[in-house]
Amino acid sequence: MKPFLIEVSSEAGRKVGGIYTVLQSKSRYVGEFFKDRYLLVGFYDERCVHDVKFSPPPAALEPVFKSLAAEGIFCHYGRWVLGHDTPIILLDAHNFAERMVSYEDAGARKSDLQANLVKFLLWKHFGIDSLMDSSHDFCENAVWGWAVGMLLEKLCEAPPCKGHLLVAQFHEWICGSALLYSALHDLPISTVFTTHATVLGRSLAAGGTDVLAAAREAAHPIDLSEAYRLKVEGKHQLEMAAAKKAHVFTTVSQTVALEVRYILGRDPDVITLNGLDFSAMEAEAHTRDLSEYVRAEMLQLIEACFIPYGVQRYDNALMTFISGRYEFTNKGFDIYIAALGLLNERIKARGQKDGKQVVGLICAPTSVRGPRIPVIRNYLLLDKIGEVLDAAPGARKDKHYANLQEKMQDAHPSLKTDLEAMVSGFVREGERAPISLYELNYGHDDILSACERAGLHNSPGDAVKVLFYPTYLRPNDGLLNMSYYDVVSGFDIGVFPSRYEPFGYTPLEAGLKFNVAVSTDAAGFGRYLQSQVDLEDRGVKILKLSAGTDYAVRELAGFLEDLYYSSHRKLDRYKEDSYNLMHVFDWKILVKNYLKAYELAERRGNYHSAVQAHREKEKLPARALVPPPRGAGRSRNAKKKR
Repeated sequence: MKPFLIEVSSEAGRKVGGIYTVLQSKSRYVGEFFKDRYLLVGFYDERCVHDVKFSPPPAALEPVFKSLAAEGIFCHYGRWVLGHDTPIILLDAHNFAERMVSYEDAGARKSDLQANLVKFLLWKHFGIDSLMDSSHDFCENAVWGWAVGMLLEKLCEAPPCKGHLLVAQFHEWICGSALLYSALHDLPISTVFTTHATVLGRSLAAGGTDVLAAAREAAHPIDLSEAYRLKVEGKHQLEMAAAKKAHVFTTVSQTVALEVRYILGRDPDVITLNGLDFSAMEAEAHTRDLSEYVRAEMLQLIEACFIPYGVQRYDNALMTFISGRYEFTNKGFDIYIAALGLLNERIKARGQKDGKQVVGLICAPTSVRGPRIPVIRNYLLLDKIGEVLDAAPGARKDKHYANLQEKMQDAHPSLKTDLEAMVSGFVREGERAPISLYELNYGHDDILSACERAGLHNSPGDAVKVLFYPTYLRPNDGLLNMSYYDVVSGFDIGVFPSRYEPFGYTPLEAGLKFNVAVSTDAAGFGRYLQSQVDLEDRGVKILKLSAGTDYAVRELAGFLEDLYYSSHRKLDRYKEDSYNLMHVFDWKILVKNYLKAYELAERRGNYHSAVQAHREKEKLPARALVPPPRGAGRSRNAKKKR
């Protein structure tokens, strides 16, 4: 009997986080292994329409969908176009959650919302306390997961699953109740639970706790009271129960393996490291062509920001960036800013090399009103002046110019007056260029305050210039109007000094856009690459965050200083090397870890089913089921002979 894989995630066909990238990029290789025995189950909302091509379900699934619809669970069938056309079922359980139901508890008949009944059952059977949890996402996801469990129960007896060994993989606590439903109802499914980051670990890290250091030093798992203190007890206990009930437990890096032992009380059976589908990546030549175009656009924006404040060179800038959720300490924005401040001081002391600037772009989405009007005006005016100069008689297309002022010196005399009038239209907002490119919807901002403390003022005398891009980079963001991945291709160095990063796709994505990539030894990406490759004088830098924040700041500043004063040849070599190093994260190589987890789940699931069947036959008392010890199955005589 060939196995059939059902992969469950709220991010399947729905782009809301990093797990989407995992599922989308590995779907090709999982699909190649399982062929037509692979099905995704996800969460239905309006975001799915961008990814999924919906269609009527196969005839065999129609009774399943109809039966669930009677319960208020509506299933939408289709193909995940961006996920290698994999079949997908998306569940809408909102109506199910709001239905009134009757049930019996301790001999008394009760009536309540279905959502409350699900939470009651999770408490009754698994000890998951959500009594004080008023968060919408816990309730919504617990009920959705329960509905997924009901779907799985029906799929066990319906084509195309019927007649196969069923393996179901559940990603994150959000799917935890689906796995627990499967365990509670003894479904004939071998289960795999994968955590990409723990709820409690992330909450602790956000409060300043060094989770990895605490995990290394701990003799016992963390006390449950910490989850109550941080008000994540429901999610944490759901995650912990799913991890312990799963036949196979996996996580995405050695970093998280250390964390889950401390936070969830179970070691992972397999490390299912994250990767990318390199066969689907853009052609290398296209990436390089795009890089030249984007760099020119980015340099024009930078010049537009600073041209009203003095004459400086922009064409040879060392372009760096940081990006991620606005988690100021978790994502290491403080380390990046402090390192740029230290670099600025060192360059002032040593002197600028050929008038070179260092640009630090900080991409962290927050609440904004819109782009700064002076920035847009200067950007458009600079572009218009450039068009006039390029179209003028005698314009030199073959000459390289360091800035607009230098280009204007070669302009035809008849244009001088008009050009001077146009240049007078550039707008100043004060004594120095603002750091934020957008108007914020609030007063105090951690990033802007950190720049002030680091001495990063965007003054004409600063070699390091900082620009804060506080919204998502996308084709309709109102300023650059390009996607994040396109913008990244125009830079030199991507810096991601995370304190809490279970894996971290950002340095991987940056490297594939020919950026030198910087990570830390606290990130799954960084730790894995260090274990595989000697990174001395290579295109990836792993900061030793384990030595402390101050050490990491100095290390990063020193690395950037070295590249600032190095030749273009060295920087280009590092960028090329970074691109090549990323290929150790090819799903073609790493998918074997997931396949190993599925195979192990098959064996353990079959063993548990056999033990359960034997107990029922012999009417043996129920007890904890455990996998067979090593060597189980050999005869006693064979053991003696050995």
